[in-house]
Amino acid sequence: MVDPPSKPAPKPQKSNQQNKSANKRISKKIPKKPKGKANVTSQHKRWLLSIVAVVVLLSSAGLMTIFIWVSIQFIFNPEQLVGLNQVLPQWAKIPLSNEERSQTLQQIQASLSQQGQIVGEILPLESDTTKSFLLPVFHRSANCQSDCKYLVELRIYQRSIDLPEKYYHLVTHLPVSGPEESSVFATLDRTTDDNQGSGNTLPLSQIGRFEDGTPSSGMWFYLRGERTSGKNAIAYGHIVYYNPKHTYLQLMLPWTSTTGQLPQWLSATNVSPKELIVDQTVGLEPQLRVYQVKPVKFIPCPIQLEAISLTPAAFQDSAYQNALLIARSGLWTPAFEWLQFIKKQRKGRIPEAAQAQIDLIRLHSQLTKNQADISWASPSQQVLADLVDGRWGKALQVFAASPQNAQEIATLLKADEGRLWNRVEATLRVNPNRPEVQAWGALILATQHGQERANSWLKGQPKTTNDSLTYIQSFLEKLNTGMLSTPS
Repeated sequence: MVDPPSKPAPKPQKSNQQNKSANKRISKKIPKKPKGKANVTSQHKRWLLSIVAVVVLLSSAGLMTIFIWVSIQFIFNPEQLVGLNQVLPQWAKIPLSNEERSQTLQQIQASLSQQGQIVGEILPLESDTTKSFLLPVFHRSANCQSDCKYLVELRIYQRSIDLPEKYYHLVTHLPVSGPEESSVFATLDRTTDDNQGSGNTLPLSQIGRFEDGTPSSGMWFYLRGERTSGKNAIAYGHIVYYNPKHTYLQLMLPWTSTTGQLPQWLSATNVSPKELIVDQTVGLEPQLRVYQVKPVKFIPCPIQLEAISLTPAAFQDSAYQNALLIARSGLWTPAFEWLQFIKKQRKGRIPEAAQAQIDLIRLHSQLTKNQADISWASPSQQVLADLVDGRWGKALQVFAASPQNAQEIATLLKADEGRLWNRVEATLRVNPNRPEVQAWGALILATQHGQERANSWLKGQPKTTNDSLTYIQSFLEKLNTGMLSTPS
C-alpha cells in the first residue's frame, strides 16, 4: 500500500506583539497624508489662476484700448500724438511723417482760424527765426466789449528738415489758463469781505520771454494778465519753462504782483547766481517772493522753482530763531542787524540755507530803511515808516511833537489791523525790557479799546518799572489831549 501524501506542516503563527511591531515599521516608511490639505492646495491654485486670468484680460483690454486710441489719433489728428511723444523714450516714440504733420505758416493760421482760435505774435526761439518758434493761441470771449482775447495754448513749431524751408511741424503744445480770482486777491493783505474774489478763472492776455539774466539752460517765458481792485493794479500770471533738448514745455509756478510789476531775474542772494523775484508789496509793507532754481529728477524738466522761506529756521540756535521771529512780524531791519551779529560770532560759518534766509531779510530791510529815511509830509506816514523799520524812539518823537500829530497818528493806530501790534508783541517776546515799545503797545490799545485796557496791559508786562510807567503815561496823556482837540 502506498502511504497517502503527508500534509505540509502549518506555518507558525505570529504573536499579536510581533504584528504590532511590523505595522510600526511599515508606517514609518509610508508618510501619512494630512487630512484636507490637498483640497486647500488645489483651491489656492485655482484662485491664483483666476486672478492671473483676470489681470491678463484687463491688461489686454487696456492695451487694446490704447492701441485703438493711438490708431484713431494717428489717422485723424496726428498732432495730438506730439504730446505723447515728449514723455516717451526715444525708442518708443510714435513715428509721424513730415508730410502728415508739416504745414506752412499760412496753413497753420488757417487751421486754427477754422477752429475759432486766434493766432498771436510769433516768438522766435533761435537766432535764425525760421528754425523754431513759439506760437501763442488765443480765444475770443463771447459778448465781450474790450480785452476779449485770452490765452488758451502755447505751441512750439520746428522747421521740417526734409521739406521746403517754409514748412513746420508741431513738436509740443501746452494748454494754459489763468489763476482763480480768489487766489489772486489773497495776496492783498487788506482784502475786505466785499473784495474776496470768486472762483472764476482770470484771463491771461500777454506772453513774453525773459531775454537776459536767466539762470539755466533753456528758455523762460511769462504769461500775464491784469486786474484792477480799487487803487491797486494787480498783475498775475504763470512762469513757463521750455527745455529745447527734450522739446518740453512746463508751467513752473503762478505769480501775483500787487504792484503790477513783472517778475524779475536778479542776483538777490549770495547762494545762487540768479533768483526770480515777485513783488507783492502793499503800501509801506514790503513783501518779496524770492524763488531759487533747484534740480529735480525729471528728465524732460530737470529743474523747479523753490521759494526761500523763513520757516523753519535753517539751523537750531535760539538767537537765530528769535531773529527770524521778529523778521516774520515785519521788523526786517532789527532782524537783519541781529543776524549780522550772529554771523560775526560764528565767523561766517553758517549753512547755505541760513545765508539764503539772511539775504531775503536783507532785501526787505533795504526797502524799509529807504522808506524811513524819507521825510514824509504827513506825520502819520512818517510814523508808519518808522515803525515798519523798527524805529520806535524816533516815531515817539514825531507823535509827541504836537497835539495835531498825536491826533492824526491816533487815527492811524485805530485803523491798525494787527500789523503794528504784531511788531510790538514780537519785539517784547524776545526783549521785554523795551519801554518805547511798551509805549506803542499802550497807545494802540488805548486808541482801539480805551485807556483802562492799556493800563491793565501795562501792569501785566513783566519788565515794567515805575519809571517806565511814568514815561509811558506821558504819551497816553498826549494821546488824550490830541483826541480831545479833535473837532466835533
